[in-house]
Amino acid sequence: MKTRKNILQTILSLVTVMVVMVVFQTILFFIQIQHSAQFYQNNNSKELSIRPITSTKGVIGRSPKRILYPQFDLNNVYQNWTDTATLIGSPGETYRRYLTIGLVTAKRPQNTVYLYNTLSSLITNANREDFREIYIVILLSDLDQEWRTNMTSVIVNKYPQEVKNGTIKIIGSFDWMYPSLTNLTHHRKWHSQSKAKWKAKQNIDFVLLWLYVYKTKLSKFYLHLEDDVVTVGGYTKAMKNFINDQKEEWTCLEFSELGMIAKLYHTHDLEALAKMVALFYQEQPADITYLHFNPQMLQFRRIIRKPTLFQHIGVTSSQSGHVQSIKDRFFAANVQKKLSKGDNPPAKVLTNLKFYLKHSPENAYHTSFGYFWSKSKPKKDDYFRIVFNKPQAIKRIFVNSGLDIFPEDKVYSAVLEISSKINNRNDCTDYNIIGKFVNGKVDVQNVSYQLNTTEIRCFQIRFQNSQNFWVIIQEISVFSKPLSSFNETGIFYQIIIKE
Repeated sequence: MKTRKNILQTILSLVTVMVVMVVFQTILFFIQIQHSAQFYQNNNSKELSIRPITSTKGVIGRSPKRILYPQFDLNNVYQNWTDTATLIGSPGETYRRYLTIGLVTAKRPQNTVYLYNTLSSLITNANREDFREIYIVILLSDLDQEWRTNMTSVIVNKYPQEVKNGTIKIIGSFDWMYPSLTNLTHHRKWHSQSKAKWKAKQNIDFVLLWLYVYKTKLSKFYLHLEDDVVTVGGYTKAMKNFINDQKEEWTCLEFSELGMIAKLYHTHDLEALAKMVALFYQEQPADITYLHFNPQMLQFRRIIRKPTLFQHIGVTSSQSGHVQSIKDRFFAANVQKKLSKGDNPPAKVLTNLKFYLKHSPENAYHTSFGYFWSKSKPKKDDYFRIVFNKPQAIKRIFVNSGLDIFPEDKVYSAVLEISSKINNRNDCTDYNIIGKFVNGKVDVQNVSYQLNTTEIRCFQIRFQNSQNFWVIIQEISVFSKPLSSFNETGIFYQIIIKE
């Protein structure tokens, strides 16, 4: 009997424990539901999503890296903003085009203006037919009304036809469109308060411009420029060809390696880009944010056209006291050859120097653009060799090295050698020196005469000493000699054929 009683007590104790556990779990379940509902409500509350800095001091103290809630709400600038912002435009001429070029301009110290050079370069260097499919949207972002009026008048007077047909559109921003730019809490440690404010405002300038183009649906593509750049002839056709050459999906194509210059997007992606830049407008400039935006859109590498098509020319920044003289090292005008436009017969290009990125040896000899750029410093007896497919009669060889932007990377101590003999392995032998490099160049006339033959097999650049710099060979031009022969004395002369 006693044993039976103990068993019952044990069972009762177990049941009691199980009931307590069930009750406890039920309480926890309801607490979790309530917490989740509160979290959902808080994170979907418009009032909280735009709360001011003063109500986030506790958050800032615990997490100094960034504010959790942005203070710039894009919805505030959406309603009818495009109508208000348009200062000069021709609504009757507005139709969807292929490309919109957008740029922001603001007042610079000493009344410095680069915008007119930029516009002239865009207009004069465009293919006439392609330019009919382009809009240029200029955002006057300075809030000085007198400056804005003067700029508008000058643009209308300088480019009346482009303004009349709606190609050039001028828009403006207003102070109510901007968040507070005072007492910015988050900025890079090495940036002063003034630079942080300038960068933050520039971010919002870009956002407003992008939203304008996005909402008005002006074009299929959008190219973002700055107001102090120039371009090269035929840039419109070159851009279109590069777009058409893309075999995979892309978010951003770049036609300059610098900052936010010449970044091309699909217009339908501008809203997403604007939202991301607006989200981090205090923390970092747009030329950093876009590098994070592209991977979010599943583009995990930069796609830069080289040679690039736009060059930065500005020196005086709109930020007071700041000088910005950076240059794009891949700009087409810097690498465009030929200075001498040679015949360059078919040949193989050989070198024992490794090359940097896509600057292969063939660029120096075969292409209209580009150059060879070694990835190592040339050493004694290193070579850069041209082997003709067929023996050639040559009258001149011209070699140019270095670039304006990399003046040190040129040929210093080297000679130009030619050969008319080959061995059993079809390698040239018995080279003869015909010229030496002076200031990175060599130009030799009457080449075939120096070997007393019309059958030159190859020539080479041979380094006589090691160099302290990499080497850029920008151009190798070979000029073939007309039908010719030698007389009995071995003196070279030209055969003139008369009809």
